[in-house]
Amino acid sequence: MSGEDKEELTLKSFEELSFFDNLALFYLCNETPPQTLALAFLVGDKKVCGSMLGVMDAKRRAFVHELMSKQNDVPDEKKHAAAQGLLIIADGLIQRNLIRKQGKFYFGTERA
Repeated sequence: MSGEDKEELTLKSFEELSFFDNLALFYLCNETPPQTLALAFLVGDKKVCGSMLGVMDAKRRAFVHELMSKQNDVPDEKKHAAAQGLLIIADGLIQRNLIRKQGKFYFGTERA
């Protein structure tokens, strides 16, 4: 049964991050290395990327933008691998109960 639960929580696409609330996106952005964020943002859904950039502090956002401009020429397979890595990190946050799923939506849980 736990295998079914795990399968249910697994994110299948970058676009599913659009169902994350701001706290869940904040956790995801903080857990993901800037290099990975930058590469993933080059191929990810623009609305999702904009939402994620919006929850970052100004210095981190500027740094990720700088990395994005420097990594435009990176092969697409590395960009797609970074996007997949972002989904793996999100799944890890779900497994650690920092993000919980309710229906098709995901909510960050307040830390004590």
